[in-house]
Amino acid sequence: MRGWRWRPPFHIPRTFRAIAALAAAVAAIVVTASRWQAGRLGIYAIEVAGESMTPAFEPGDFLLVRRAPLPPDDRACGLVVCARGPDDRLLLKRIVGVPGDSLRIGTTVQVAGRTLLEPYAHGETPTEQYRGVHELGPDEYMVLGDHRAASTDSRDFGPLPTHRIEGIALLRYWPPGRIGRLPRTPRQFA
Repeated sequence: MRGWRWRPPFHIPRTFRAIAALAAAVAAIVVTASRWQAGRLGIYAIEVAGESMTPAFEPGDFLLVRRAPLPPDDRACGLVVCARGPDDRLLLKRIVGVPGDSLRIGTTVQVAGRTLLEPYAHGETPTEQYRGVHELGPDEYMVLGDHRAASTDSRDFGPLPTHRIEGIALLRYWPPGRIGRLPRTPRQFA
C-alpha cells in the first residue's frame, strides 16, 4: 500500500481546493476580528430563556446587547435591558421607572399618579405581588417583564441600582423571521 492516499469519488480541481481553503481562512479571520471588535465595542450576545418578555421576545430568540450607560431621564423608559437580579442571574426586562420617579405598581403602573400606557404588557398581575409606592433614588431604575404573570422583576426584588444593569438590548438576530432592531417604547400616559 505504499503511496496510497484517499481520493474523493469525484474529481475536485486543485484550484478549487485552493480557493476553498483561502475562503475558509478569510472567514475564520473575519469571525475572529468581528468577535474582537464586538467585544471592544461592548457588544455581546444573549439567548432569551424564559417567558417573562413574551410575546415581544420568545424563548430561543438571540439578541445583541450593548454595554452603555443609561440616560437618567425619561429616555431610558421603554428600553429593554439586561440586568443582574439579586441572585446574580441575568434578566431581560423593560425599564418603567427612572431616578426620581414615584411609582405605584398594581394592575397598572402609575407614575406620579398618572397611569402609564403599556402596549407591550399583558397577563394579569398576581395579587400577592408587591403593590406599594416606590420612590426611586438618584441611581435606581424600576424594571418589569412584559408578561406580568410570568415575570420575576422589580415587584419582587425592588428597584435596581444602575450598576446591576449590564446593557441595552439592540437587535434580535435569530430566528431569521424575527430579525430586526429593537425600538424603545417611549413613555406615554393615559
